[in-house]
Amino acid sequence: MIRRYISHIPLSNTTVSITLRTFSSSRRLTMATEQYFIIVPDHPSAPRLEVRPKHFTKISLESPISLPRTLFGGAYLSSQPTPETTSTPEKWQFAGSSLALELPAGSGEEAVKEWLKNDPYSTGGVWDWENARIFKFKAGVSNVKELSAGGDAAAASASSDKKD
Repeated sequence: MIRRYISHIPLSNTTVSITLRTFSSSRRLTMATEQYFIIVPDHPSAPRLEVRPKHFTKISLESPISLPRTLFGGAYLSSQPTPETTSTPEKWQFAGSSLALELPAGSGEEAVKEWLKNDPYSTGGVWDWENARIFKFKAGVSNVKELSAGGDAAAASASSDKKD
């Protein structure tokens, strides 16, 4: 039986290092990557909360060692939630999303557009992906924490990852 363990995946540079361990050997693989920061607006009256579970399921199924993958992401709002509405997303005024993607080196912006176009937020009528702003990006700081993605699938995936 072969088990795979991630020994080091820095988000602060564009090289992903992975150690594969078997019972008899250990070897380090290095993969060149590129990162993009994306700002993508929502369509007016987008069904964001209805599509949200599908989007979070897609993100939660991304492997921490395969590409492309989402480094971070979240909604941007037209106004801050009040203390009374902080735990009630139905009352938030969503305007779009911002996220960072990591892809294999040489993928380019066309691969980012393809990723956006095929995300459930785009196919479900939430994102206006054709008007996304895409920036070349290199994460300078990484503070990896267990964060709730706001969906049951993401939470379930996170808890099953801890069991290995």
